[in-house]
Order: sequence, then C-alpha cells, then structure tokens
Amino acid sequence: MIRSLLLTALVVLSACQKEKLQAALPPDVRVDTYQQTAAGKIDVLWVVDNSGSMAPRQENLAKNFGAFIDTFAASSVDYRIAITTTDMFKDKGRFVGVPSILSPQTPNVLQAFATNVKVGIDGSPYETGFEPARMALERVRAENDAAVQACKGACKASDPGCPSACEENTTFKFLRRGAYLYIVFVSDEDDKSSGDIRYYYRTFATAMGIGNDGTVTTAAIMGDVPTNTCQATPGLRYKALSDLTGGQVGSICDANFASTLHKLADNAVGLRRTFALQDKPNVQTIQVRVRYPCNVSTELLKACASSDTAACAGQPKDSLNVVCTPVQGGTDGWSYEAAKNVVYFAGDSVPGLTAQVELQYYEEGKGP
Repeated sequence: MIRSLLLTALVVLSACQKEKLQAALPPDVRVDTYQQTAAGKIDVLWVVDNSGSMAPRQENLAKNFGAFIDTFAASSVDYRIAITTTDMFKDKGRFVGVPSILSPQTPNVLQAFATNVKVGIDGSPYETGFEPARMALERVRAENDAAVQACKGACKASDPGCPSACEENTTFKFLRRGAYLYIVFVSDEDDKSSGDIRYYYRTFATAMGIGNDGTVTTAAIMGDVPTNTCQATPGLRYKALSDLTGGQVGSICDANFASTLHKLADNAVGLRRTFALQDKPNVQTIQVRVRYPCNVSTELLKACASSDTAACAGQPKDSLNVVCTPVQGGTDGWSYEAAKNVVYFAGDSVPGLTAQVELQYYEEGKGP
C-alpha cells in the first residue's frame, strides 16, 4: 500500500513538473516589462469659450470635472489648474476665478473649478483659443522672470552664490520648474487666431524652456471632425495642434463630458504610449499583455479584445492579476513601429495608471 501511494505521488509530481516545463518560455522568447507611471507635477491651462452659445457646455464641464481630477488624485499628481477664456480682446489670457490657480490644497477643489469654469457668455464672438493661451503663458513667464530678478536684487554681497540660487530656487505659481504643461481648449467654434498652427506649436512646445518640448501637450473638447453634429464648427485647427503634441480630443456635442474628461486626464498625467523592445523582434511573434490590479475599473478594460479576471479569486485588490489582451491595430489598439522598435498604443488602448505592460516576442530570425 505504501509503495503504491509513493508511486502515485511520484506520477502526480512528475505531471506537475511537466506542466511547469510546458508553461516555461523557450530560451529565445523575450518578455520586456514596464510599469505605467504618471508625471509628478502638471500645470493645466484651460482655455474656455465664453461666447453666447457656451452656457450648457460650461455647465457640462462643471458637473463632470470629477472624472478629470480623480485621475490626478489617484496618481498623487502635484497639479496647478488655471482658466482663461477665448476672448483675446477683453481677457487677454488673464486667469479667471478666485483663487485663480487651483491646487491639491485648494478647499473643495471640485466646487472651486465648477465656479471658475463658468466664465460667462458675454465674450467676443470671434473665438480664439491659441492666442489667449500664448498671452497667458507669456504673462506668466514675465511674472516668473520678475520674481527671479527680485530675488537677485535682494542678494547680499556676503552671499556670492545667491544670484545663481535665485535661478534654481525661486518658487513659481504656474509654469513651475519640472512640471508638465497641459493646455485644454474648449469651444464649439474652431480657433480663429491669426498665426498658423506651426507657429503656435513651436510657441507652446518651448513654453517650459528649451529642451523641454516633450513636456507640453495640447488637447481639446471641440466640434466633431470632419462633420458637426450639434451646430458646432469642426475643430480642425484644435485637432491638428493636438495631433502634433500627442494630445487627445473629445466632442463638444457629448451630452456628458465624463468619458472625454477621463480620457484627457489620462493623457494629461503623462501616461506613456510607446514602449521600447529591448531587442529586434520577429514581428509576427509579438504578443502584448497589460496587467491591471484586481480592483481595476471597467472603463480601463473597454479597449481589451479580451480580459481575464479569474486569477483575482482570493487575491488582494491591488495584485496585478487582471490580464488584458489589447486590440491590435486601429484607432484604439496597439501597433509595432519598426523604425523606432517600439509598441505604440493608440486612443483608448493606452495602459492606465499602475498597469504593467508585457511585450513578449521571439528575437529577430527566431521563432516557433
């Protein structure tokens, strides 16, 4: 009997070992793993249309702003939020509201934004988004430069290191050192600024200083392109600029901005879209998986071709046991870019915060 039990145990153990060997990856298979993270600091400038047709759109923003700010809170982003209008004649890029710059320390920040974003409907019918944004950034830079000069003017002769310290340590309220800049245009008319799109692209790209162009993104909630569905003018210029800077766009015609604001928030916190492969792949063998914690929202799983939550049974909520297989190709799927040797996630397929991205492939010239 004992011998029989021992033989049975050896058979079971042998079967388990075979299963493990079968599950192991062949030696030529690579799995490159990345964690999706967010930017530490973000300055957000909203440029909101204040012409006669915008009251319901402003109300829509106010009611659904939680979908935007919740992403910032979840990622512990140190943010600053300011609002100006599309009226370049009266407001000229001036920040509106009290307080005019919101932060994580602002009491009841949702209500403060809801109040500030209702910028009224008595603004110029000649709606410009790009020019007021340029004016706002130019004014802030001048204020920051003045603060640095004031610091230098207060330096004492006994402290020779003071002037250079002013350049590095003067505190800015907006356009802060090391922060990303995210500009959101909200209008039911296309931008009417006189400068061409490339001019504004260069202007905004260098707003954080030379060499920091990759930290500036523009986005828009605008009239649908190519056709309008709610008496809104297609936001062709807004979309063109957002495409250049890697930003997202949403429809001003939506009855509820929550989904768009969630998408913009993911974009704003600097979620990575491209993930490099460590070796040249056999392209036909590339497999992409995105692992999420067990308490992942259903919204993040919408872009999955399939998702598996079975491994979450009995596991902690923050364990990365939800496996999403994202769609390949299309406007909301992943693709391989050979020139850069990266996997690029488009549209809604961008992995969310805390996700783990796994890129599995055979090396070039090898395969099953």
